[in-house]
Amino acid sequence: MNDESISAQEIEVPAEVAQDVTDNVSEPVIEPVAESAPADPLAGIKPRTAHKGKVTRTDLGGAFVDIGANVEGYVHISQIVSDKPVTRVADVLKSGDEIDVYVGRVNPARKRVELSMIKPPTYDWDNLAVGSQLTDVKVVAVESFGAFVDIDGPKHGLVPFNLMPKGDRPKVGDALPLVWVIEVNAEKRRIGLTMVEPPDRPWESIKKGDQLRGRVTRIERIGAYVDIGAEREGLIRTSSFGAGFVNVSNFVSVGEEVPVRVAKVDTQKKQIDLVMEGINSEEFSLSSGPEETISPFAAAMQRAQKVKKAQERAQERAGKKS
Repeated sequence: MNDESISAQEIEVPAEVAQDVTDNVSEPVIEPVAESAPADPLAGIKPRTAHKGKVTRTDLGGAFVDIGANVEGYVHISQIVSDKPVTRVADVLKSGDEIDVYVGRVNPARKRVELSMIKPPTYDWDNLAVGSQLTDVKVVAVESFGAFVDIDGPKHGLVPFNLMPKGDRPKVGDALPLVWVIEVNAEKRRIGLTMVEPPDRPWESIKKGDQLRGRVTRIERIGAYVDIGAEREGLIRTSSFGAGFVNVSNFVSVGEEVPVRVAKVDTQKKQIDLVMEGINSEEFSLSSGPEETISPFAAAMQRAQKVKKAQERAQERAGKKS
């Protein structure tokens, strides 16, 4: 063998081998770069929000204002605030003026933002909720049935006199320190208010079958009254403990917290019937058999023991659920 080195160029490679090598060399795959959609300049512009803007130009109907969204907003002449009547936009605003504006409506399809220099009310029909607390509302009118107050909303609210503290009759200009919203009706354009703190559980939220806990407030011949956080107490009727003579005090005591279920709600009569959870009235018969009779005292003791056991079972089940 010749000792001379042989260069790579001098080695002849058969054509079929070269073709095979070429076929097995994969070309690098270049993934197409996805073009990101242009950001919507109006995506961050929300109605009722405040912005600092710069007037870019004016016309007869209003002023175009740059609020930093790459889209000009428009303030109609009727929405321009000035210390004098506005009859010509150019007399009040000019290009380069910086003004405070509020977003009215946003129209993405037309790339248009309607602006106003008038601060919108704090509350609107869509963000004024029943149960809301409003502070320092001003009385603007007093009628024979109640007082209208400015709540900085879509219209004035009404506080009827029967929902004010007894003997309290405010005058125009007075500030009411605290009121609660009890009605919001956009269709009838009505806002109802009260100065009397409403119950934790309004009538419309109480439904038959609701399982609640309440505290016994008083015991009478017809049953035990239980505070469940509603406008009025609910009643566990004596008959719900079983037929015959029943001394309710053998089963519950004033101040005791008991599990109850709503059996009936009468919103017109303002009545709530309750039953104690875990109690089956059939368990409280006066005797253990058809021919066995026991004294009223023994019967009461028997029922009391069964009620106590039923309450313990109900509490155990409630503990497992929680």
